Amino acid sequence: MSEKEQTINQYFQLSDQASKSQAALHSIIELFADDAEIFSATGETCAGTKAITNFFTDFFNRNVKLKHLCHVFMADNHYKAEWAVSGQKKTGDLFALHGYDTYEFDSTNHIKYLKVTIAN
Repeated sequence: MSEKEQTINQYFQLSDQASKSQAALHSIIELFADDAEIFSATGETCAGTKAITNFFTDFFNRNVKLKHLCHVFMADNHYKAEWAVSGQKKTGDLFALHGYDTYEFDSTNHIKYLKVTIAN
């Protein structure tokens, strides 16, 4: 498994912990380059460490419990992950989603681009 694939798998593992662990939240943020960009499935976008920190802090405050499964692969010269997640929102509502992430990395193997898409 390449370092980039390991980073993607780590991202999903940490996402399952970050609602309850500040250390996991901090570790997720450290996976991203300082000038990284995120394009979420809900249309939110953010760029840079401060905006990414705010994005993930808000996300894990809204979603209090998550469980991901993922499969990492290469397509069109990009690293991608097919994922499924079940979770519980802060309101108590339960949800399940299936989607795809597209990643680009910088020269130090930090995520510089993440686009999240919900499958139809």
